[in-house]
Amino acid sequence: MLSARSQLAFAGATLHSTVFLERRLRVHLVRRDRLLFDSAYAPPAVKPGAFVHLFVQLTGTIIAAGGPPRPGPCAFVLAESEFDRVVAGSQTFRSFGARCTIIEARLPAAAVVRHPIGLAHGPIALADEVWAAYHALEAEPSEARVLDLVGALAGAGVVTPELSASVVAAEPERFQRVWAALRPLYGNLATSASLKQIASLTDLSLRQLGRDLTDLTRTFGLFGAGFRDAMRVLRLRAAVLLLSAPDATPSEVARTVGYGSLDAMGRAFRDAHLPAPSVVQGQVRFRDP
Repeated sequence: MLSARSQLAFAGATLHSTVFLERRLRVHLVRRDRLLFDSAYAPPAVKPGAFVHLFVQLTGTIIAAGGPPRPGPCAFVLAESEFDRVVAGSQTFRSFGARCTIIEARLPAAAVVRHPIGLAHGPIALADEVWAAYHALEAEPSEARVLDLVGALAGAGVVTPELSASVVAAEPERFQRVWAALRPLYGNLATSASLKQIASLTDLSLRQLGRDLTDLTRTFGLFGAGFRDAMRVLRLRAAVLLLSAPDATPSEVARTVGYGSLDAMGRAFRDAHLPAPSVVQGQVRFRDP
């Protein structure tokens, strides 16, 4: 399992994020203070695969399109096309709060037992021991707590026992070496880092680094078909999220996520079939109650 953390104070908002990567499982713990996530503006990645997202909102509010506001804690099983790789016609939702804590797990659809997939089915019930494992991970973000959570989910019959049994104890050296260079970039939200910069940190040739990054991206189910595609999507998603900060300007967002200019961010939004940054900001800006 690979992990990394980041934190950012920006324009009246804060973002704390910890990601855990495993071959069949990705867990993302996010605390968003005064930020709003709207899946309607999630940049499309590649075609959705056979994965689902166990989306747990511990604090804050979630509103599915056409549904009532639901305060946390609550849990949903989302189709991948409703969250990670949104496509036209997907049901959308908003997640927000003055303090909003999310734990989202991406896992194979075949690993989910009993629960129907999709926002339309509403929230799912979780046993007390599962909620306890979620709160323990919130309090202590660590690989051990992730394994405890997977074990609790399996014990409660939410996921198959095979999921926890499939966790790889130690990743190969080539993944560890590349991830050691990527971890600080994640910590600084440096989604504009070039392959040359990463190569200088790993002492790898560009050719070897390219192969290792492509292998890592595909092995761990990251966005897109390769590293550059993953960085493109992550930068767009960071931009859309930061546009919701109460005091943000589009130009500040462009600089923070690594676009050379507001015009460059606008072109990236157009290429992703998103509205202009100013239009997105008008729809997602967080407003205190």
